[in-house]
This record gives sequence, structure tokens and C-alpha cells, in this order.
Amino acid sequence: MVFLLAFLFWAFSVQAEEIRLVPESPENLGDWAKVVQAFRLYPTPSRSVRYEGPTLATQLWGDLALGQARYALLLGVTPQNAVELYVDLDRDNRISPGEKLSGTRVSGGMAWTVSLRSEPLQGSSFDYPLQILWPEGRGYLFLVGGAVRAGEFRGRRIALVDGDLDGVFGTKGDFLAVDVDGDGKIYAEPDGHERFSLNEPFTLGGESFRAEVPPDGRSLRISSAAYTPPKVPLIPGSPAPNFTFREFQTGENLSLASFRGKVVLLDFWATWCPPCMASLPGLLELYREFHAQGFEIVGVSLDESVEDLRRVIASYGIPWPIAFEGKRWDNSLANLWRVYQIPTAYLLDKKGIIRFRDLEADALRKAVSELLSEPVTLEAPAPAPSMPEVSLRPEPILELRVPKETGIQEGKAAKVSVRVINTSPYLAEEVRFSFPDLPPGWEVEVPAPFNVPAFGEREARIQILFKGPAGKSLPAAVRLSVDYHYCIKDACFQMSQEEKIAFVLGASPERALSLPWWILALLAAGVLLSWFLFGRNLTVLSFVLVGLGVAALLFGMFWGQARQSQRIASVLCTSCVGIEEARAPTAEIPAALLSEFQNFPKTAHLMVFYTLWCKSCPYAKALVAQIASVNPRISVELIDADEKRAEAEASGVIRNGKAVVPAIVIRETGEILFGTEDLAPRILAALREIP
Repeated sequence: MVFLLAFLFWAFSVQAEEIRLVPESPENLGDWAKVVQAFRLYPTPSRSVRYEGPTLATQLWGDLALGQARYALLLGVTPQNAVELYVDLDRDNRISPGEKLSGTRVSGGMAWTVSLRSEPLQGSSFDYPLQILWPEGRGYLFLVGGAVRAGEFRGRRIALVDGDLDGVFGTKGDFLAVDVDGDGKIYAEPDGHERFSLNEPFTLGGESFRAEVPPDGRSLRISSAAYTPPKVPLIPGSPAPNFTFREFQTGENLSLASFRGKVVLLDFWATWCPPCMASLPGLLELYREFHAQGFEIVGVSLDESVEDLRRVIASYGIPWPIAFEGKRWDNSLANLWRVYQIPTAYLLDKKGIIRFRDLEADALRKAVSELLSEPVTLEAPAPAPSMPEVSLRPEPILELRVPKETGIQEGKAAKVSVRVINTSPYLAEEVRFSFPDLPPGWEVEVPAPFNVPAFGEREARIQILFKGPAGKSLPAAVRLSVDYHYCIKDACFQMSQEEKIAFVLGASPERALSLPWWILALLAAGVLLSWFLFGRNLTVLSFVLVGLGVAALLFGMFWGQARQSQRIASVLCTSCVGIEEARAPTAEIPAALLSEFQNFPKTAHLMVFYTLWCKSCPYAKALVAQIASVNPRISVELIDADEKRAEAEASGVIRNGKAVVPAIVIRETGEILFGTEDLAPRILAALREIP
């Protein structure tokens, strides 16, 4: 009886508690509740959608999925140069004039607001408010949303955010925000101590919990979990987490606490990070000015290469201590401080209290001067009212496509093609492949690190060798990890994504030559007709004639008119389909821009993609040649997108299976300029973005 009562008490204590969530305005929570995500547009719709509105000089299409609901988006420019956004609100694959959104001009572009309806596969449908931003002159949009829902759990505020903007709660990018310290404010920035992924437990007092999320996000089922220590706050006014490290240049063992009594700038950086290197001269000047007064810098390098770090230290004469582990984003100190972007810098006072974060230039100098004047006996200040604003959450930007199944034989290498698609307007840098849990008996050869330009694609080949014992063919899956980083303005983010590659041990199936069904039907009809006309006495000559006919048919399929039509159809010329008017092949740099092109100080390489039948391509080629002729630092490469389709695909010129020409790719940034409208000023603006 005692055991039964104990069991009932235990079962009651671990029973999940369900709390109700209701829609909440992000303004009541903080900037972290506004999820921002780039949204790609294409010259043609991805499915059959008809536009029935007024004439548009330019059309760019997108397809937005909110659960099972799909909405076609059309960004258009009228002949009067007005920018309009249409959404297929009733999802009937017809966009009418009444489905035009009312927009507002904002600094640097246009903004629209709309409330759509999300339909998860399970659960109820729900309203999904969105703000849509168009950065002027760009071929993409930004979606701002998250469908935030909030409630209370044991007297603490809790919120659920659709972090991947897919209209379904409980998926990989979604997160919880919990007021764990009960101060009435939730610090749920990407590195905040009150932000939790859905597979992370959160702790209130001395008890930890996990949450289960239904697809419609109307409630949370919260149950007890094994105790997990709460995350350390990193907000201004909190004590700085201490750590020890081996100084890179001297080998001396140091700790952050050993610098108490000094004002310390804790700087997370790397030599491969352009914004970090740009800030280095300013830090050196600040160090020389205040070091004698008790100012110190502690650098945490997220480099992998010892040689690169030594070269930069020697070149710049960096005098402050540096912690180095050679693990890039797997650095233990970066994990302790929850660093998700670099540069990241915390300014600590003489008592080791975090006072400021990510100050720059004059603001940083002023803060250092004020903290140096404070006596060390001062009490710790109260937390600052708000965290620094983070405009964009770091999100994965690559789409990985792997074959469903790959055959492999013992002792023979198999090649696997992985298509890497950049779905963002940012350059994905140093994309690395690895297999973290490769089974024994397997060997793998991965490609060297590579970059994927904005909205570009790259096909990577992996060679895998199985040396294990031969046996029954069984499906096996190995985990492919893809690591990379990308930068937005003054911040660089590290990302890691995973896919599973399935293998079948045994003979690899051969791919047979396949013909379209209608060709096979015609051949069968021809044989039957010959049978009835000539009877069964088909001669050897008949078989020869049939063979020649089949051979001619195959030759025509792969090398004849059908082949040529397929190649022409794979190219979209902006002047051939009414996106813009064809231009004369002669081109001149506008007089107002000539001196700026002549005095451009950086090195740039422009890749011009064209085809022989493109009417506007000669103009683009001539203009870029003119620009290169007035500045020796600018080089040009002309690429036939038809003949070098793989290169066009890798550079992001392929859209919906078509090469959009003319297109100019800035190699240093990966930015792509399509068409010829206002081409000279657009090229100049793109050149200015080269770091």
C-alpha cells in the first residue's frame, strides 16, 4: 500500500502541466521577438500563377509557405517607376488588382504589412501577421514576423516564437523566451540567458522543465526535467564569468579574474573576420592612450590557423594577451560567453562587472575614460535598461540537397554530389564538409573549403570508400555536417547544418537509358504497323532500317533541334521577355560618375554573363569594358552563360533553371546585378560595398 501511494504521488508530481498561449505584440516584449529573414525573389513564378493587374515593367516572384498554405508574392515596378507588392491572398493562383498591398515608403525602401493565415498539418489554422520590407534597388525582400504567443507559467512570463517563419510551431528554428529571474523583463536576444531552443530545458529556482509545442502554438505542455544549471546572465550589471587561458605568445597561464582592478575590454575576434580587422587600428590607438592608466584588452581569437594569427600579431604589433584554441567557433570561451557573432566586445569595470557591450569609436573611448576614473570600491551598478539592438537573427542561409540513396560496394569508392544553395543576399564563406560520426571501415574525402555567393549555387563532390566486410545489402545513413560563416555589415555569424546521406551496401544500380513514353509508343506503333503490312517475314534489311531509324531518333533528341531549343529555353534574357527595353551595344559612363570610377581605390573583378542571342548583353559588356578602361584596379571577365553553364550556376546567375542575362557578378562580394537599367550607378554602389 505504501509503495502504491508513493507511485501515485510520483506520477502526480511528474504530470505535465498545460498552459494556454495567446497572440502577443512583439513591441510588448522586445526586439528579439521580431524575427527578420531574407526572402528570395525570381524573374518567373515557381508554379502556375497568373497576374491579372495593370502592366508592370518589372516582375519578381516569390512563394511563401505557412504550413500547408502557400502564398504567391509579386514585386512589380510600374511604367511610372512605382514599386508595388501583390499577394495572392485567396490562394487561387490568380493575382488580381484587389490583392495589391498598401505600402509605405521608409528610409532605404518600402514597407508593407499583411495578415495571412497559417495552416499547419496538425492543429488549427491561425492568423500570421507579417511586415514585408523591400531594400531599394534589391531583388529580394525581408520578412519580419514570428507570430509571437505568450502566457504565464508559475508566475513567470513565457513566450513562444516561430523563429524560422514557416508558420508551424515546434520546428528547428523556433524558441522559447522565459523570464527565469522574475524581473519582469525577458532577455531573449540570441545570446540572452532567458532564450531557449525547444530541446533545451529551462530552470526556475531549483527545478528544471521541458516544453512540448503543438504545431498551432496554442498551448505548451511543460513537464519536469533533470536539473540543469541556469544560464549565466551577460547583461550590463552582471558579474563577468571567469575563465583561465594560456596566453598565445608567452605561454603564461592567466585568468580573467587576474585583471581585477583594471578596466578590461574582452574582445572576441578572428583574422578572417573583415569587421574585426577593420576595428584593430582603433583598438591599438585606444590601448596606447589608456594602458598606462589601468586599461587592458584581452583578446579571444576564433582563428584556426596559428600562422595567420602570428602574422597579424607581428604585422600590427598587438601587445595585449590573446587566448587561442584553434577551434574556430568551437572555442570553449566563446561558448561560455554565448558568442554568436564577431566582433563581440564586453567592457568590464575594475570589479569585473559587465558595464557595456559592443561600443565603438568615440563611445568606447568615452566609456573607458569614465570607468578608469571610478574608484574600485564602487558598488556594482544596476543593470542597464535594455540590451543593444540586434537587427537580424543569425539564421542558416544554405539549402542542402543530397541524393535519396547512394549505392556503394566494398573496396570501391562512391561519389556523392551535394548541391549547396545560398538562399540569402549574403556571401557564405568557408563552407566545410565533415562527417562527425562516420562508422568504422569508412573513409571519406571532402572538398576543400569554398564560398557560395549570394543567391548562388555550388555542387560539391564527396568521395566515400567502404572497407568493411562484405555482407547483406543494408541501408545505412551517415550524418553530413556543413559549417560556414557569413557577415552582415559589422558582424559575422557562424552556422552549422546537418543532412543525412543514405547508403545501400552492395551493388550500385546502373542507370538505364530512358526514353520519353511517347517515343516508345511511336516505336511500338511502327513495329505493329510493319507486322500487319509485311507479315511475319521481316528481313534483315528491315531490322537494319529500324536500327538506323532509332539511332537517328536518338541523335536528333540529344544533338538536333530539340537540344538547341532546350538550350535556348534555359536562358532568360531580360530584354527578350519585356523586363526591360533592349539597349544599343554602344555604352558610355555617365559624366557625373566618371571621376568616381577613375578614383575607385580598391581592387575589383567583374564577371559579365551573357549569351549570343541576348539583345541587352552587348550594352552591359561595353559599359563594363569602359569602366575597366578608366581604372586599372578593375578587371573584367566575359562568360558565355550558355557555354559555361556550371560556372553560371555556381555564381547564382541560374534562376528557376534559367540563366538570367545580362548579369554582372562582383567577385569580391558575390553581389549580382541583373539587367541594364541604371547599370552604371548600380555597379558603382556595388563596388563601394567591397570590404
